[in-house]
Amino acid sequence: MSANREYKDSVFSLYLSEPERLIEVYNAVANTDYPPDTPVEINTLTDVLYKNQINDLSFVLDNQIVVLIEHQSTINENMALRLFLYSARVYEKITKQKPLYKRKRVKIPVPRFIVLYNGNEPYPEYGQQKLSDSFIFQQENPQLELKIDIYNINYEMNAEIVKKSKSLAEYSRFIGLIKANLADGLVLEGAIKHAIEYGMEHDIMSEFLEAHGSEVANMLLSGWNMDEALAVSKEEGYEDGFEDGEQKKQQEMIRKFSKINTPEQIAEILQVSVEYVLHILNGSSMVCETETPYIAQTKEK
Repeated sequence: MSANREYKDSVFSLYLSEPERLIEVYNAVANTDYPPDTPVEINTLTDVLYKNQINDLSFVLDNQIVVLIEHQSTINENMALRLFLYSARVYEKITKQKPLYKRKRVKIPVPRFIVLYNGNEPYPEYGQQKLSDSFIFQQENPQLELKIDIYNINYEMNAEIVKKSKSLAEYSRFIGLIKANLADGLVLEGAIKHAIEYGMEHDIMSEFLEAHGSEVANMLLSGWNMDEALAVSKEEGYEDGFEDGEQKKQQEMIRKFSKINTPEQIAEILQVSVEYVLHILNGSSMVCETETPYIAQTKEK
């Protein structure tokens, strides 16, 4: 099974690319009641060079609100900073044809930043991060601020927003099925296959899975292995430099993940250069610097 979509694309972003689902999910999160036919303009950022998505989902709702939604399987302290950078590019895209240097004020949609979390680490039903938390020193009233709302949508959490949204509830249940299958001892490919079959038989994302079943399996297989590689790389200390034996382990991981990931994806996972990945896959003798790991030569994030 090989991934056949660009790596930053995901089941989550594909599933919510349907405007009615987006509206339903936003209504659940924001406690609003926009009707299903409300105008939605999806403007998710893409990387022209690598032809992949940079952020998960961004869209303008009813010409009033610009919403950035990120789906995370891990919680880290840089999400507010990442969304700040994304939002600047989204607003640049929105205002590209606007007369910004004229006297009349240009009106822009109100921003809303949302992270939906369904990883394995314990996390409360709701949390918040602020951009100012990343400032070198803290200020009582910073001139620049951005706040993100973080919701735990794991099936066992029964979060309030999941109860309000059929789409989120089914997605949460589907991912929960895969985790349960893995806990029962199935290998990843089998766990995904059984979850897809169960979902179609029991009306859990059934219409979506019937239309995109094989594609969903490929994306999940790739994404799950990327998460595993990230976890292993942190445990092995790749982010803090190389010690004896670690480089060999990293090279083994490169070869392992080449079966389902492109060199660019592997470089992003392990935070090394694409050149280094290609040398390893080609059987060359290139080695890393002793103390400084290669930096991924891909896009931001």
